[in-house]
Amino acid sequence: MSSPSEIEQIFLNVGLDAKRAKDTLKNPELTQILKTIIVDEAKVVKCDKSIGNLLYSLATSGAQAQSPLRKHVAESIAQEKIKSQAQFQAAINYIKDNTSFDQSAFDTQCGVGVVVTPQQIQAAVDKLFESKATEISEKKWHIPIGDLLNPLKSDESLKWADFKEVKTCLDKKMEAVLGPKVVEAKPTKNTSPVATPKTTKVEEAMATITLEENNSLPAAKELKIRDCTPKYANQRVAVHAWIHHVRNQKKIVFLELRDGTGYLQCVLAGDLVHPSIVENLKREATIRIVGTLLLPPADKKCPGGVELQADYWQLVGSSSPDLEGIINQESNIDQMFDQRHILLRGTRASSIMKLRSICLHAFRQHFFENGYFEVTPPTLVNTFCEGGSELFTLDYFGSPAYLTQSSQLYLETMIPVVGDAFCIAQSYRAEKARTRRHLSEFTHLEAECPFITYEQLQDRIEFLICDVVEKIFAIDGDLLRSINPNAKVPKRPFMRMNYVDAIKYCNDNKIMKKNEDGTESDFQYGDDIPEAQERKMNDQIGEPIFLCRFPADMKAFYMARCPENRDLTESLDLLMPGVGEIVGGSMRISDYQELMNAYKKEGLDPSQYYWFTDQRKYGTTPHGGYGLGVERFLTWVLGEEHIRNVCTYPRYTGRCHP
Repeated sequence: MSSPSEIEQIFLNVGLDAKRAKDTLKNPELTQILKTIIVDEAKVVKCDKSIGNLLYSLATSGAQAQSPLRKHVAESIAQEKIKSQAQFQAAINYIKDNTSFDQSAFDTQCGVGVVVTPQQIQAAVDKLFESKATEISEKKWHIPIGDLLNPLKSDESLKWADFKEVKTCLDKKMEAVLGPKVVEAKPTKNTSPVATPKTTKVEEAMATITLEENNSLPAAKELKIRDCTPKYANQRVAVHAWIHHVRNQKKIVFLELRDGTGYLQCVLAGDLVHPSIVENLKREATIRIVGTLLLPPADKKCPGGVELQADYWQLVGSSSPDLEGIINQESNIDQMFDQRHILLRGTRASSIMKLRSICLHAFRQHFFENGYFEVTPPTLVNTFCEGGSELFTLDYFGSPAYLTQSSQLYLETMIPVVGDAFCIAQSYRAEKARTRRHLSEFTHLEAECPFITYEQLQDRIEFLICDVVEKIFAIDGDLLRSINPNAKVPKRPFMRMNYVDAIKYCNDNKIMKKNEDGTESDFQYGDDIPEAQERKMNDQIGEPIFLCRFPADMKAFYMARCPENRDLTESLDLLMPGVGEIVGGSMRISDYQELMNAYKKEGLDPSQYYWFTDQRKYGTTPHGGYGLGVERFLTWVLGEEHIRNVCTYPRYTGRCHP
């Protein structure tokens, strides 16, 4: 058997740095996996660091690191037939999705042995520049990088390319076409005599006329825009804000101001709009503006019921004129999300973000009013909850770890501590679903409740949904109706439908199952009802549905069986029209031996879950809980078409920026 020093040398020989090699040795399980991959499967003695890094990634690839098909990936990496991240990720997906190995299918699906040459990359970049020549010449270096990279990612000839090389080629092409990118140098201290600085156009314009606040006027009261109401009519106030819209009529300028708390219309005239300074009044510039709040004429509507007649303004932060070209209504989805930080400033997007905050506040209000305590479980974990294939894996100081799929198991350990417990935290799912309701990272609201029944669990979820919508209306119903005029509190009780009845409904109403060969057929007992068909059923019925009592083989290991039929689980999904599932929940197994049997059936090591199992050893109780996707709830209550619209910066397959 190799000594620790010999194993460390094996790791160093494949390019791992000294720290990573030592950290790996601290984890016996990872050490054995990596050693087996290097020595027995890849059969390498010494290799380039890039090969070693891929072998290490293979060893830390979660459930895939235990796959019997792993050796085929290791061999291909060692032979440099898998070199790019695209090839490696495809190989991981292959061993995740297959139980037997087919060399031809493996080679085809993973691009094994395919080499994308620098000439191919250059040709693809040149072709892209030809197609976007006009756009590039107009926007120059301001063109969003996504407008260039995304078409290249979709180019079939670059499917297996190393995108670091593609990005390098792209950068060189940009410099060749546009010249070097100008980067403003940071100011440095200089003790030599100060030279007269060059003046910009804005500074030259400002030098033509100077605005001064009239100190003989009453002192201005500093207000947030939300406080600019008829209460302060005919009083002099000052606000700090962004310019949301500008309407310049030469002798008079109308501004719509925004400070995050509301909108305010402002009128500027006289010297305040002198041609030499009015050019500073660009959209998204920040200003301090002082004037008198006036009641508008009866036939004129203004936000807040007042209008600011300005007597002084001061530029706080200028805005670049290239803003108007960054994004517009014709922009494609990728460009919009590349420029999400700008898009969020829009009226609708900012309203949705405010409603998101109000929604979270309403959820917390509901729980605190009903005796729950909020807890904060970890999001870095070493066990899985919903299935190993959906885990994001990472290197945690030399040991494999995961981003949590759910905080449920930890939340269950808190019910003996605080009773009814809830948490609002981020969860992560690595499934490559491209639907309008899936995200890779989402805000997960979860709750666990001791000493309840299956029926009480459903009642609690129903109460939660209705009460939270009522609270959102109470906090700011006008804002909610501005986004979804049809928003309303759903009627109770919600419809209860067993899984077997859902299968029958689909078959009776010609909602068909899509088969792999492209044909359609009726659903059979044991079939999962996919998202599209489930949503079609939900939309036809037109009301919230608790889909209940799923077969045990379809659900997670921790779900309790129905006492009247041990083949079924006391599980539920709450479906809402227009979105589908927004809540998943169940009663939990409370019997120690039953849980041990569930571990065995799933092939799980009970020792990894000792802290969870102990809940059944030391004072077990019937208990149930659920998880609610906050973004799905918002998509439903706001009537949005796509879940990404209710996120700040959505993360989904292919997008982890900005």
